[in-house]
Amino acid sequence: MEFQFSELAQKSLIPSAINQLTAEFAEDFREGKDINLGVGYVNDKTIPVDAIQQAYSEIIADPIRYRNALNYGGADGSPNLRNSIKKYYLQYHIGALTEEDFNVRKILIGANGATSILDSISDIMKPGIVITADPYYYIYTETLERKGFKILAIPEDEHGLKTDILQQKLKEINPDEISFFYIVTVNNPSTVILSTERKKTIVEIAENLSEETNQLIPVVFDKAYEDIIHNPELMNTVSGLKFDNINQVVEIGTLSKILAPALRIGYIITPNNALADALTQRTSDIGFSNSLINQEISSWLLDHYIQTQKENVNKGYQEKADFIKQMFSKYLSDYIDFYTGGDAAFYFYITFKNIKTGKGSKFFNYLSRITGDSEIDGIEEKNPRLIYIPGTICSKEPKAQYQLRLSYGFEEPAIFEQAIKLMAEACEYAMK
Repeated sequence: MEFQFSELAQKSLIPSAINQLTAEFAEDFREGKDINLGVGYVNDKTIPVDAIQQAYSEIIADPIRYRNALNYGGADGSPNLRNSIKKYYLQYHIGALTEEDFNVRKILIGANGATSILDSISDIMKPGIVITADPYYYIYTETLERKGFKILAIPEDEHGLKTDILQQKLKEINPDEISFFYIVTVNNPSTVILSTERKKTIVEIAENLSEETNQLIPVVFDKAYEDIIHNPELMNTVSGLKFDNINQVVEIGTLSKILAPALRIGYIITPNNALADALTQRTSDIGFSNSLINQEISSWLLDHYIQTQKENVNKGYQEKADFIKQMFSKYLSDYIDFYTGGDAAFYFYITFKNIKTGKGSKFFNYLSRITGDSEIDGIEEKNPRLIYIPGTICSKEPKAQYQLRLSYGFEEPAIFEQAIKLMAEACEYAMK
């Protein structure tokens, strides 16, 4: 006998490439010996533990302002948190948004981080073509494909998604089949920062397509990493919401990167229309918005601690990025063609000259210690291993075979020097 699974469940029985890769590595991961630069953990040292403790104490001591903080909350999210997010945007001039911009929009809090909002969007939108950048955010694109969506990935340059190529590709498809645009403004994996001009052009293209097809095509800007643009020369970004003329643009944010992932706070700024109503109901269906105490703690941190926190977080990432660039120059300069990263978020996306990085490649096998050579792999136990995200998980373009993503959020500089030395050894082995 078999379960009567839905089509989604049947597809979910097949592990995604990233799920399979991480599961294989995690099965016998050795803390302190193996190195995981694949997972996107934040910097543990800048999580504001003391401030979170203080926030909890003050919230419990003030039941008038923080009403029912240990009870259930509503589907929209905590009024305190929604107001704190708005004040945070206005105080720090985030995205150049104004009071007037917020007056015609709603802030909604997700059930479990920004991912839960993205998942809800994939539930409420009719499956069709999703337009995104290449390389793409592999976790969400894999989710979309399992749900019946098709991905149209458009190459990017140093300014983000190339809108000239987008316009060419649009001539090759039926616009009625477009479901929505999904644009990560500090791209994951590449950390390329989408320029204001590109944002404006993308919205204009989506508006024209909406008028052509007589249906609103949402533009979803995911700004998960904009709070940690740590190069001060690049911090002034303009929100895509500023270019919305027909209520089709939404912006998804998260406090996971700037505060703490365990708080699980994701939010969306959306026009007050049917899309907002459907998202609110979807959040209600799966158990309301995030834990209310987590929302109130996040509200308190935004109100009382965000300036110090932003400085600590961005300083920490900038120092790490500068150190890793030095290590690239010291150990990998002969092998790297180019890389992006070091200005925002906590990833580097590397393109090698002629070294393949995918599963089964000599480079991958060396770092996984599965070459079959005991001197490389280890005799009694495996030598130190290194996990990363191969480019083939993030893109279907031919050059992806020579690319990889490294995450530098969690580990300390000494570990990175060890990791990059291992990569240099793997490059030398792959060149033989």
